Amino acid sequence: MRIRRNVHNLPVWDPILLWYAKAVRAMQGRPLVDPLSWRYQAAIHGYIRASDPLQIPGETLPSAVQQATFWSRCQHGSWFFLPWHRAYLLYFERTVAATVVSLGGPADWALPYWNYADLTNPDARRMPAAFQQQALPDGSPNPLFIPRRSGAANANQLVGSPGQASDASCLGKPLFENNGVVVQFGGGATGFAHSGRVPGECERIPHNTMHGAIGGPTGWMSAFETAALDPIFWVHHSNIDRLWELWRRSATTHLDPAAPAWETGLSFDFHDVSGNPTSIRAVDVTDLTAPLLDYDYEGMPPAAVAGPLAAVGGLDMSDATPVPELVGATAAPVTLSANPTHVSFAVGEPAGPLTLALAPAEAGAAAPSVHLVLENVKASRFPIESYEVYVNVPAGQDAAQFPQLMAGILPQFGIVEASQADGEHGGDGINCSFDITGIRDALRAEGSWNAEDLRVSFLPCRYPGDYEEVIEMAPVEVGRVSLYYA
Repeated sequence: MRIRRNVHNLPVWDPILLWYAKAVRAMQGRPLVDPLSWRYQAAIHGYIRASDPLQIPGETLPSAVQQATFWSRCQHGSWFFLPWHRAYLLYFERTVAATVVSLGGPADWALPYWNYADLTNPDARRMPAAFQQQALPDGSPNPLFIPRRSGAANANQLVGSPGQASDASCLGKPLFENNGVVVQFGGGATGFAHSGRVPGECERIPHNTMHGAIGGPTGWMSAFETAALDPIFWVHHSNIDRLWELWRRSATTHLDPAAPAWETGLSFDFHDVSGNPTSIRAVDVTDLTAPLLDYDYEGMPPAAVAGPLAAVGGLDMSDATPVPELVGATAAPVTLSANPTHVSFAVGEPAGPLTLALAPAEAGAAAPSVHLVLENVKASRFPIESYEVYVNVPAGQDAAQFPQLMAGILPQFGIVEASQADGEHGGDGINCSFDITGIRDALRAEGSWNAEDLRVSFLPCRYPGDYEEVIEMAPVEVGRVSLYYA
């Protein structure tokens, strides 16, 4: 069994990292048409010829059929996000491992993971040292070093913010599949979704947020079509894959969907370690102990913690899950820029079954959960901002001084791709949902929650080292800011 290790537990040039660098260099030397080349592997995630920073004039491209089958296939904003990226990581890891062996390295090489949310390590959010070095120990150029990252990443500064790196919110979600605007761990039901609109909490944060924090406004990690060219992409995604497994093992009720549409409804196309086409489905990548996967993560609890319920594959919550109800929304789109933006709108009473949940507390009824939703978030081009979103900050006050009122983060990753008119959903953009029940409860306890009015503030996310070379940010449009009870 391969063991994927915490990169911050490794010396700067541990053999795992040195062999990774050597294999990356060897794969970079293969032509683009080779399915086992570095650029081909990256193009599986996304490819736009005009945006390819490594393109060579006159080079041979794969056929149109091959590109349509294998390139730009990453699943985002979908319940396929986690299984597709697990399969992607699996075949990439095997390709790198075979390359390591061909160069004289060990047969048990495995990808490390970057746990940037490790609260026991004050340096957890620093880019792993091997990815900051411009040269290998022998003095040759280091292929793990990519200049096109945020300034903080390559300057040994903390990358992003604690909120962008946090895994607490996603690991606390009780279910895998979203219930409309009620976001759960793994996302909402979709078909093929290269840039879907129903991400799960793990995809939003820390996946999307850390993509933007590492890439900054113009770096490779900030766009679908260049992200996988950066070797840190794979170490980042190794951690996201680890979070899926950690979530599954942390409670017997944390189960993957049992629906056939998820288990077998979509096939993922890749090339195996010999370069032969192969297909895999979500149901094939759920069990790390199965021979097909056969790997685990350093520091993980044993699989037995999940107990026999893990084999059930899902829970039918249809009888217990309330239907979210819209109770208020802005009347016009909201434009976000490089300055703080504020918007207010009226909130009404639910007219459906949720009226019963608004009965007086002494009657024993539980108040409904509250969800702030950003709909049809769009941008025409990079670079764009990420935003911290706050609720009911007093007028005239700095939102950053009220961390207890922060609903969450709107990441930049994926917005421009979802806004392309010739793409999926006709360029409708992405949706983002925040559970603000805790904020409602805290404000109500201190007597300052106004159930008939909501004020939402958007604060650009800016951190040291990230924006020195950027002069102008493109605006981001939120089609509607809305509030739902569930």
